Amino acid sequence: MIIQKTKLYLFLLVVVPLITNAQESCDSLYFLQCKKNKIVMNSNIEGLAEKFRKLKKDSGEKLSIVHIGDSHLQAGFFTEKIKQDLFQHYMVDDTIATPGFIFPYTIAKTNNPFYYKVYYTGDWDVCKNVDTEKVCKLGLSGITIRTNELEAIINIKMQNKKYDYSKKYFFNKIDILHNSDSKVNIKVNDRNTVNNEGLSSIGLGSLTDSICIRINNNDTSKHFELYGIILGNDKSKINYHTIGINGATAQSYLKCDYFSKHLDILKPDLVIISLGTNEGYDKELYELENEFILKDLVYQIQDVLPNVTIILTTPSDHLVRRKYHNPNIKIIRDNIFKVHDYLQLGLWDLYSIMGGKMSITEWHKMGLTGEDMVHFKKRGYEIQGELFAKALIDLIESKELFIKEEKE
Repeated sequence: MIIQKTKLYLFLLVVVPLITNAQESCDSLYFLQCKKNKIVMNSNIEGLAEKFRKLKKDSGEKLSIVHIGDSHLQAGFFTEKIKQDLFQHYMVDDTIATPGFIFPYTIAKTNNPFYYKVYYTGDWDVCKNVDTEKVCKLGLSGITIRTNELEAIINIKMQNKKYDYSKKYFFNKIDILHNSDSKVNIKVNDRNTVNNEGLSSIGLGSLTDSICIRINNNDTSKHFELYGIILGNDKSKINYHTIGINGATAQSYLKCDYFSKHLDILKPDLVIISLGTNEGYDKELYELENEFILKDLVYQIQDVLPNVTIILTTPSDHLVRRKYHNPNIKIIRDNIFKVHDYLQLGLWDLYSIMGGKMSITEWHKMGLTGEDMVHFKKRGYEIQGELFAKALIDLIESKELFIKEEKE
């Protein structure tokens, strides 16, 4: 009986704050359509749901999630809130979480996610999947930095003390994704990595929240190209990997040479695609072409991961020139619905949940958006993260799934 009470206490301690946060947003923000806060699935996800639920029993395998998007993801506020809420719900007894896939955006002279800092030496060039002219190879991250310096250093430090998250980021496994044609020696914390065709890996003896990557180039006639870094650990049950590039579209990711290769390394059980905002600013947007491009991206993912669950999210409401509703939102949103239905995917309709047409003005009045009326402030993204996490947990733990399993 004492054990049962303890379990009930832990459940309330972890789950109730998550539900309360989302409910508080629904109660205080009158324009939210919280009854619509659902993930609609057109396919069987009992396997994924079972994997999630086993995490709480500490009896399941690790679970991997990849979230692909644009500037709404690069800043990290939206996805970090989802990650932390999932960690708190499914990793009840754990205090340590894994950072997952990261990129040193600071070196590329663009905004870095807030939860880690990057320091570096050396001169670096940058290319992105949003560039008009492609001058280097691209990986899953959609961004590449490259150097032909004799020696370059990248230091990465998690900001555990600065941000009051219940789950802190520590890691002891490092995978560095890079080109295979350069002759480099890569060390992490002064220890040699093992290089296997563009994947340099090392396991550290103990957990850490910071690393020093030292790159020594033996042939400066060739560039060392960095595509991303995966920070993992032995303990964390959920690996949530955020892939976001400012200005990205679905077409941008189709340009990435190693998109499939790197996705296969991460082997996600769930892929979330949050794109569409930048497509909406195309003055020559063709409805059929837009639909086919999104389908092509999904097909590329399914070619590598035929059993993966995929959830599409619709772009948020936003204004053009801070004045006018963007009429292309309807085309983009309709196409996402079509692809969701045609390919039997999941769908989270942020556009409707946030209040629909011109709701961005209500978010702005509450101080939740930037002045461009496109992007959101930290709290605005956190509200979206709360809502998505709740919708995903509600889906995973829905009664229908439990009933089906009991019958079997």
